[in-house]
Amino acid sequence: MRLAGIVLVVLSAGSVGFRIALALKKRCRLLRQLIAALQLLKNEIAVCATPLPQAFALMAVAVDGPLEQLFSAVAREMDRNRFLTPLMAVRQALREIPELPEGDAAQQTLLELAARLGRYDIESQLQGIDLALLRLTEELHKAEQERGTRSKTYQTLGICTGLAVAILLM
Repeated sequence: MRLAGIVLVVLSAGSVGFRIALALKKRCRLLRQLIAALQLLKNEIAVCATPLPQAFALMAVAVDGPLEQLFSAVAREMDRNRFLTPLMAVRQALREIPELPEGDAAQQTLLELAARLGRYDIESQLQGIDLALLRLTEELHKAEQERGTRSKTYQTLGICTGLAVAILLM
């Protein structure tokens, strides 16, 4: 019975480290999807001159998970209320996405981009998208570096913490 308790303590503490490592991996995936979605937005605005509600709907189709929810909500709100600015629609939709919390660099980048969309000429909007892509690429680079250096560390620390607690309980 004691051995089963030790195994459970080690596994539960180890799983915490693995969950943190998984969260880092999910963050990198989210940023990659966001970059791809903004590339699509840039192409839709530059080449097709797609209205923003339809462009956000196309972005929602191109991604999955929380970004799909975000872009779908933005497209739906902008379609319902033609006088709603992209900034207001994005701000409302971000409240429902816990993966992009307030103060997050990706969220700030999206809000800054949304403030530029639909207000100025196409060139200004494309410059805003380029700036957002640059910032998100830098953020992705930082996240991948963090994932590379800390992912194994968190896994190892979780297992070691479990072993230490198990030893103390013996």
